[in-house]
Amino acid sequence: MRAVPWPRVLGIATGSLALAAIWSLYNVFMPLLLGAFLESRAARGAIMGLDNVIAVLLIPVVGAWSDRLRGRWGRRLPFLLAGVPLTAVAFAALPWATAALWTLIAVDVVFLLAITAYRAPLVALMPDHVAPDARPVANGAITLMGAVGGVFALVGLAPLAERFPGLPFAAAPFAVAAALALVALAVVVASSFRHPPFVEDGAVAADAPAPTTLVRDLRASWRDAPAGTRPLLVGLFFAFFGFAAVEAQFSAFATDALGVGAGRAGTLLGVASAAFVVAALPAGALARRVGEGVAMRAGAVVLVLLLPVAGALADGAALMAALAGFGVGWALLLVPAYPLVADLGGRDRVGVFTGLYYLVGSSAAIVAPGVAGAMMDLLGDRALFGVAAVAYVAAGFAFARGAPRRGSDVA
Repeated sequence: MRAVPWPRVLGIATGSLALAAIWSLYNVFMPLLLGAFLESRAARGAIMGLDNVIAVLLIPVVGAWSDRLRGRWGRRLPFLLAGVPLTAVAFAALPWATAALWTLIAVDVVFLLAITAYRAPLVALMPDHVAPDARPVANGAITLMGAVGGVFALVGLAPLAERFPGLPFAAAPFAVAAALALVALAVVVASSFRHPPFVEDGAVAADAPAPTTLVRDLRASWRDAPAGTRPLLVGLFFAFFGFAAVEAQFSAFATDALGVGAGRAGTLLGVASAAFVVAALPAGALARRVGEGVAMRAGAVVLVLLLPVAGALADGAALMAALAGFGVGWALLLVPAYPLVADLGGRDRVGVFTGLYYLVGSSAAIVAPGVAGAMMDLLGDRALFGVAAVAYVAAGFAFARGAPRRGSDVA
């Protein structure tokens, strides 16, 4: 096994850290910015699902373009050099674009297009620089850096929204995150070869196949799938649905039902993210010991039990403990999920099942914020946790039918 080029990997990982910080702040504050114009949680949720629609449509195009691009800056860096500054400017401008709904939506669309255009090339930089047998270790480090970026944004930057009353709402954390993205771009460029040694055609598109390819693969895999595939994919849809619902609507719940400020809402969500970071490695070790399916079912049970409790609590230590438990439960479920799905395809169909995993997650993230918002409109803000709990009940039942008890049982 070749050694991991840690200086370059960690340099590239700063891009993932900044990207995660921006997304975390976006998920907390964008529903509140929309709330100045849209009272309906369902309408806000539908807009919050827009990023996943753009990702499904744009990332395959970017992937094909990235693989064909030739020039003195290589294949991936031109997308970062163009996309990161535009992302930073548009993101920092969002709190200032609230004169009317149409201006906010227009800046939001520019932001989403820019960040989606460079997200996949950023991910592809790691396999471009790391030999295949060393990529799992490098990917783990990059994933951890991304998680740290999310926690830093929620716990460190989100409270800045309420400390500068002379600025528009959320302008301070958005500006700091935008500056972080520009600094990260400089680090990534300095850490990357313009023409790295392990570039492979299709590296970007393989992680996000075109929608037509995904639909074709879904039909074929659904028809000829190994035992357990169908309920497992259904269960993962509901699992991602529950997470996306809470992530997109939690700030609306916290500010309206609990009466806390936006910065406090971000901090509370950051507790769940921090617990996920702490629990990720133990969750992976547990999954290897008892089997991916067992770990995922345990995670679903934890989430089903804790979500109604969190929904009934007021702001305080008890709620933070429940949200920390949410992060642990999500780690138990998510960490083993992709390896289990990939193994179901066998060595010859890893790419197909990776695409199915991507499709399931993206589909859930598109519909969950709007559906959860509609239930909140009908039943009140605390219905958010009931919706998510029901989703994890459905996921748990599906996993009981489809997820193998041990990783060795996978075909």
